Amino acid sequence: MSGSPDLVLAALHWIEYLGLLGGLGSIVVRRLAHNRPPIHWANPPMHIALGVAFLGGLAVITVEGIHAGEVPGWERLARVAAEGLAFVLCVRGIPFVAPVAAFAAALLPFAGHAAAVQPSAGAEFADAIHVLSAAMWAGGILALATLHPPDGWRGPEARALLDRFGGVALIAFAVTALTGVLRASDQLHDLSGLWTTSYGEVLTLKSLGVGIMLVLSAVAWRRGVPLARAEAALTVLVVAATAILASFPTPA
Repeated sequence: MSGSPDLVLAALHWIEYLGLLGGLGSIVVRRLAHNRPPIHWANPPMHIALGVAFLGGLAVITVEGIHAGEVPGWERLARVAAEGLAFVLCVRGIPFVAPVAAFAAALLPFAGHAAAVQPSAGAEFADAIHVLSAAMWAGGILALATLHPPDGWRGPEARALLDRFGGVALIAFAVTALTGVLRASDQLHDLSGLWTTSYGEVLTLKSLGVGIMLVLSAVAWRRGVPLARAEAALTVLVVAATAILASFPTPA
C-alpha cells in the first residue's frame, strides 16, 4: 500500500464509522438488556448514532463524488441510503433497524480496499465480517459509555449487564482479530510493511490500541472496575486509525 491518506476523507469516514459502530453497538446493548431479568435503564441513544452515521456517510460520498468528478457508485449510494433508512426507522420506532444498519455496515468493504483485491469476493466477505464483529464489541463499548447506571457500574444491574456483554464481546473480538489478520495480509506483502510503509505504521498503532482495549475490557469485566469511559475514548482513537487506513489510495 503506497501513497498518502486523504485526511479530509479520513475525518468524514471517522464520523461515519463512529455513528455506525455506535448504532450497532446500541442495538447489541439494548438486546442484552432485554434478557431476563430486564435492565430498563440500558437504552443507549441509538438514534443519535445512526443520525451521525447518515450525515457522515452523506458527506463521504459527496466529497468522493467531487474528487472523482462523477456520481458515486451503487455500493456507496446504497450504503448511505441504508444508513438514512435505519435512522428513520429508529426515530419512528419501526422494527427492522438492526438488519438495515447491519446491511449498511456490510456494504463498507464494497467501496474500500477489499474491492481492489483479486478475486474480491473473499476479501469483501472477510472485511464485512470484520466490520460487523467489531461493531458488536467496539460499538458496544461506545454504547455502554453513554449509560449512567443508577447504582454506578459496581451496582448489581450494571455488573449483570457487563457480564452479558462480556460473553458476546469475547467471541466478537476473536472474530474481529482473525479477519483483521486476513485483511492485513491482503494489503501488506510482508511483515516488514508494518514499519516500512505509512499504511503499516497506522495499522500497527491501531493494533496496539486494540490490544490495550482488550486489557481494559478484561479488567472491567472480571473486576467490575468502571472503565467504560476510558475504553470508549480509546475506541474513538482506534476508529480514527481505521478511518485513516480507509483513506489511503485504493491500489490499481
